[in-house]
Amino acid sequence: MGLTQRELASELGVKASYISYLEKDQRRPSITVLNRLGEVLGLARSELLMLAYPETREMVDGGKAKASEKRRTAWKDFSENRALIRQYRISSAEMNALKRINMMGKVGSPRDFLFVLMAIRQALAKETA
Repeated sequence: MGLTQRELASELGVKASYISYLEKDQRRPSITVLNRLGEVLGLARSELLMLAYPETREMVDGGKAKASEKRRTAWKDFSENRALIRQYRISSAEMNALKRINMMGKVGSPRDFLFVLMAIRQALAKETA
């Protein structure tokens, strides 16, 4: 935003040294200062809160980060399991489809990918019959 520490401090009603401490991660801002920072800098207050107090992330985002991490882990576990891919003869086109399904955020475990794959195969078999 092109503000100096002094200018930002003036906008927030704090000392410039306090801004310096915040920038150096030597202090954590109060909730009041976080609110004002959000207003002055035009930033989302919830994001500022989670940056200043990471322990609040699960409360603020409702566990979305945890679910997202679980999805990434499920996809990684599934896509790197070469034995499973060979066993079920999963083609690269099917892997790409499953990868897109994973990005939609609905798959929570590696076994779920097999369920989705079987459902797709079953639907395609009915179409061609």
